[in-house]
Amino acid sequence: MELNLIQSILLGLISGLTEILPVSAQAHRLITLKLFGISGEPNLLRLLIHLSTLAAVYYSCYGHITRMLRARNMARSTRRRRRPLDVRSLMDLSLLKTMLIPIVFTFIFYNHIAHLGDQLMIVAGLLFLNGLVLYIPQYLPGSNRDARSMSRVDGLLLGLGGAAATFPGVSCTGAVTSIGSIRGGDRSYCLNIALLLNIPVLAGYVLFDIIAIAATGLGAVSFGVFVGYVLAAGMAFAGVLGGVRIMKMLVSNIGFAVFSFYCWGIALFTFIFCLTVA
Repeated sequence: MELNLIQSILLGLISGLTEILPVSAQAHRLITLKLFGISGEPNLLRLLIHLSTLAAVYYSCYGHITRMLRARNMARSTRRRRRPLDVRSLMDLSLLKTMLIPIVFTFIFYNHIAHLGDQLMIVAGLLFLNGLVLYIPQYLPGSNRDARSMSRVDGLLLGLGGAAATFPGVSCTGAVTSIGSIRGGDRSYCLNIALLLNIPVLAGYVLFDIIAIAATGLGAVSFGVFVGYVLAAGMAFAGVLGGVRIMKMLVSNIGFAVFSFYCWGIALFTFIFCLTVA
């Protein structure tokens, strides 16, 4: 059974929003497809959604990425500098490199981790865990640390949060911002780092999507179905941009603990849904 046009658009929008909102895009795609009565996500659709969300996150972080690369190039240059070296951007880049270590290691086992999505009960449990991760920081004192005062241990812990997002039910944005807050990081800064870390995580998904297509092929995809996939990708792009605006608005106001209740609610819904269809 193939997705119709409306279903494709809804799936794309949900995928984009939940990629940034701390509620796990993987879990929401799996649950949405089950509600639509579709057993598996088409490889081409998954690839297009991951490509569009990657492009949208990169677009949202473009200014930050440009500053880091400019600072790196200035630090390497032997010419006399006309402006002060941007130490903070250099430290951001160094922290990001440290965060990549757990993510690269985890992707070695990605094929095994991805199969967890076949069991919605496990997805429900991981959603509940994700809610706990979001809820804990509100009971801990906040601080204003950024890369200039964070150690390599902090970077590895933040990277573990990004690596945990390969499990269906755990959010990269949620895990990284929560771990950063627990380690005394400024919430706005932790959100920006979480958005940056989404880029290599999504790039890893794209790589595995391409491998899956190369191994199994695209199958029979009609023109109408392909158009639906492209629209889904476009809605995912828009969803990411909307999610970024929502998160930046919430980070300076009420924080992200409110999403813990949502995660627990969707975990309970998934658990009940599994019992009713069993």
